[in-house]
Amino acid sequence: MAAAAALTLLLCGCGGHRQAQSTFLQRGKTVFAEACASCHTLTGRDSRTPGGDLAIAELSARDIASFVHVMPVRLLPADVDAVAAYVHAAAAARTGH
Repeated sequence: MAAAAALTLLLCGCGGHRQAQSTFLQRGKTVFAEACASCHTLTGRDSRTPGGDLAIAELSARDIASFVHVMPVRLLPADVDAVAAYVHAAAAARTGH
């Protein structure tokens, strides 16, 4: 995780912030698809999935990351941060917030 943080800081200093953020969110999207999408959706409406739609709740990335720890999946800390950022960004895009 420290290496990922150092790489992000390095890229930010070199003007690569947008690319680093895009890569980070893409990693979150991949993790969500593999570990979360069987129970959760991001449609912004009730999808009647077992875990509900995460876009409806309008949670912060920090709240989402804390909830990941009680889900029946085990993710690396960097993946928790990536999926939380992705869910937050995707929910905001769908709900307009």
